[in-house]
Amino acid sequence: MLSKYFEIKTKSKKFDDDLLWSMGEIKGKKVLLYGAGEAFVELNKRYNFTEVLNIVAIADKKFEVEECGCCCCGHEHKHEHKEKKEQYFEGIRAIAPEEILNEDYEVLLITNENPNPILRYVFKDLNIKDKDVRTVFNQEIPDEQPSLLYLYEYKFEKTLPKLVKKLEGKSVVIYGAGVFFEAIKKYFDLSGLNIIGISDRKFEDHEENEEFLGYKVYAPGEIKYLNPDYVLVATKYYINIIEDLYYNTLHGTKIKIKPLMKKPFWTLFKEIWG
Repeated sequence: MLSKYFEIKTKSKKFDDDLLWSMGEIKGKKVLLYGAGEAFVELNKRYNFTEVLNIVAIADKKFEVEECGCCCCGHEHKHEHKEKKEQYFEGIRAIAPEEILNEDYEVLLITNENPNPILRYVFKDLNIKDKDVRTVFNQEIPDEQPSLLYLYEYKFEKTLPKLVKKLEGKSVVIYGAGVFFEAIKKYFDLSGLNIIGISDRKFEDHEENEEFLGYKVYAPGEIKYLNPDYVLVATKYYINIIEDLYYNTLHGTKIKIKPLMKKPFWTLFKEIWG
């Protein structure tokens, strides 16, 4: 079953543009694929890898070399005598990852959604340094995959439109300028919110007219002078931040404070009391 991250990521125009551009660059070169899962099968349907690219093989852990069961092998020698059986996946010759070193190729294209462990294996364990190594899934911001999965776990795609409708005509300051908000900004439409600025402790000594993701930045102490209708806290864990804003930073103001992402009561209860 394809993951939610796959669904989100592959819907973006940038993903489509980047992959088509990369395929155009390596067309005609000998390409070795790494990753023979459902993600590759779906991508192959959409982008016709097997027709467009000169693919020499596809590597994956599930294509391990089978041990020979012949009677000449004693138990103590079983690990030394192996028989290679030709395997195929989606019409492509399939090999075990360690066999990459024996292949004649120019480009290694990793199709897995999370390429980092494979990149470490390729560069550190296999010590591949003279090949063009590329990934299909490029995380454009830190912690992109876990952040997006977290947002969909709590159905942010459904609660955001409701929040936009509720805050129609209201001015908003976002609190929290971390990688979590970067994921929200990149993959969700916030244009329905009247965001007049973004605040974070890291902006205590900000430059005049400094911006973050297109929003003017403010130190937490400056929020009350903006006098927005709402402050929306854009962090995964927000209870302590909301309390601090309410009892300290925004104490005595009429500014309302809400989380940008809503979570169930029992989830919050467990986060607080663990």
